[in-house]
Amino acid sequence: MEKKSVKINALFSLIQSVSTIIFPLITFPYISRIFGVEQLGKYNYAKNFVEIFATIALLGIPTYGQREGAKVRDNHKELSNLMSELFSLSMLSNTIAMVALYLATFVVNTFHSYAVLIVIFSVTIPMTTIGMSWLFVIFEDYNFTAILGIIFNLLSVAAMFVFVHKRTDIYIYAFITVIASSGSNIIKFVCSKKYCDIKLTFHINFRKHMKPILLMFSAYISVMIYNKTDTALLGVMGTDYNVGIYSVSTKVYNLVKSCLLALSNVLQTRAVLLAAQGNKKKSDEFLSKSFNMMMTFVIPCMVGMAFMNKDIILFIAGKDYLEAGPSMIILSCSLFFALFSTMHSSTILIPYGREKVTLDGAIIGAVVNLLLNFIFIPIWKENGAALTTLIAETTVFLIYIHITKQYYTHLNGIRTMVQCIIGSCGIVLVLFMFRNLEINIFIRIFVKVGVSVIVYFALQIVTKNQIVMDTLYNILKKAKVKVGKK
Repeated sequence: MEKKSVKINALFSLIQSVSTIIFPLITFPYISRIFGVEQLGKYNYAKNFVEIFATIALLGIPTYGQREGAKVRDNHKELSNLMSELFSLSMLSNTIAMVALYLATFVVNTFHSYAVLIVIFSVTIPMTTIGMSWLFVIFEDYNFTAILGIIFNLLSVAAMFVFVHKRTDIYIYAFITVIASSGSNIIKFVCSKKYCDIKLTFHINFRKHMKPILLMFSAYISVMIYNKTDTALLGVMGTDYNVGIYSVSTKVYNLVKSCLLALSNVLQTRAVLLAAQGNKKKSDEFLSKSFNMMMTFVIPCMVGMAFMNKDIILFIAGKDYLEAGPSMIILSCSLFFALFSTMHSSTILIPYGREKVTLDGAIIGAVVNLLLNFIFIPIWKENGAALTTLIAETTVFLIYIHITKQYYTHLNGIRTMVQCIIGSCGIVLVLFMFRNLEINIFIRIFVKVGVSVIVYFALQIVTKNQIVMDTLYNILKKAKVKVGKK
């Protein structure tokens, strides 16, 4: 099969991720004001609770399936057999997870007040399996998933403005979000037939699949502990108000992180193929460019999120949520460590079959996060939850960076980091100059971000950031070719 351009893949993946940022930026300011802090906290508590069981249902299969599927994607029969086995295994784990979810919801008194929301969100568990988004990643079909995602996001936004007008409409809003994701996943399942034949089967090679799947599943669970339990424990040791405040910080953090992870998702498939080919030189070059590319975007996003926290909060949630500022600053520092630990895992450890190392790092991070949550949340509430996330992500990053050294010959990003820091200093200067800009919040953010982006990339050109220079060269080259043809 012909390889698709990494740049094109990255573009469509970025478009999809940007849409996941743009649409929440439309919906979140609306619902945060309609529902209020406590109702929003209730909504996010239920959603996070279901996502814990959704992670259990996934069983680590997406990552495993993506890796194994990339190896046999040109063999229709082998791929069909693999996908059918993994799909059947997923449906089994889905059943177990949903039974456990409903038992916990209706047996434990704590969850009774969230029961309706939990039941609504539970629909996403089997629908995620049916969608099999990772199959489209195997074939690097990012344009289809991007367009599909945008269409359903548009429909959900329209439905929200039509049907959600008061605090009691929280259940309607939850239903709308579930319908949007479910519809998208159903279409993906139907369209998956162009790549392979998927069917339920009882002939599953458990001996072959279960060990790597369980290793990845254990890693997923560990990551989930330090991604989800902070909100869960904050709800137990704090209040719905604290959860509501924290939800603003985590919303921004997760939106920025998901956008930047779009690049990592694109790179993983290519990294698996290079690892399978055993081409050390090409693999080194690919990894070096990948990490420097990620750094070029991560560092300015960290700085922008930290120094524009007040403007961001006012825009997406309103003045009632300004207390989210400190936790947002702390989480902005987590971006670097979270993204690069994921990069080390997805582009080095997993392609080389080191799931055990991924698991060990994730377990240590989970233990650190869980212990510190019990210490920090009672003292500092949402700020304590954010601090534990930062420490856990940093711990995992240090473990992964130490272990992955053996898999590459040259991966030096010091020069790029210095260039990015210089550019980020320019961003800080811009934001300082515009600190007293008293105009409409949307226009204020647009001006600050626009000027910051221009200054940042101008400084990257001046300092000769190789990623930016290569991109600029390719753009100018293509423009010259087009002019020449005319």
